[in-house]
Amino acid sequence: MRSILSMFAKSPFKSLVGHVNKVRACVDQVNPLFDALNKKDYAAVQKVAELIVKLEHEADIIKDNIRVQMRQSIFLPVDKRDFMHLLSVQDDIVDAVEDLAVLLRIKNLSTPDEIRSSLNELVDHIVKTVYMGCDLIAELDFLLEASFGGAEAEKVEKAIQELGAAEWEADRKQFDLAKRLFAIGDGLVAADLFLWNEVIKKLGTVADKTEKVGKTLRMFLTQ
Repeated sequence: MRSILSMFAKSPFKSLVGHVNKVRACVDQVNPLFDALNKKDYAAVQKVAELIVKLEHEADIIKDNIRVQMRQSIFLPVDKRDFMHLLSVQDDIVDAVEDLAVLLRIKNLSTPDEIRSSLNELVDHIVKTVYMGCDLIAELDFLLEASFGGAEAEKVEKAIQELGAAEWEADRKQFDLAKRLFAIGDGLVAADLFLWNEVIKKLGTVADKTEKVGKTLRMFLTQ
């Protein structure tokens, strides 16, 4: 019979923060990835992409350890299903960043002048949005101390709303970039047009997954 002490096992929240730190480390490489691409330094693109894949694997190890830990009958101040959903959402972000790195290794893409400025603007905004999501997870310790209420909960709710606004802005920038891409028309070979479109969509996916961090944390606030 499982000891009653196992029900008070080490809190998985610190491990969750450790996982999101790997998410942040992955996202730290997004700007260097596109900087190398803009410079046509394809060896650097390969190197950064390989680092992203390595960081994603390290995030997976933390995720798997958390899942093993959660098989125990431990007490949590939130619904266990919501906690696991938050872990999955974080994992979706890092997976999307890895997908982005894989796409940019398929072919040595050249960044068209017509989209360069808008692309850089979208990339910067996506990175900023993910950092906002990571910062929310970093607030979990304070939320726990405040029993998910009071001024700390109000602070987090405001940050969740700001994250939602940032994701909406990412959608707008993504749409504008896609229009600029397809306006080039015959100026791009079909393979490059297809691949750039996939890259743009994947950037949007990173922001979409990040917004779900806020939506999941809002569930914590309502329990």
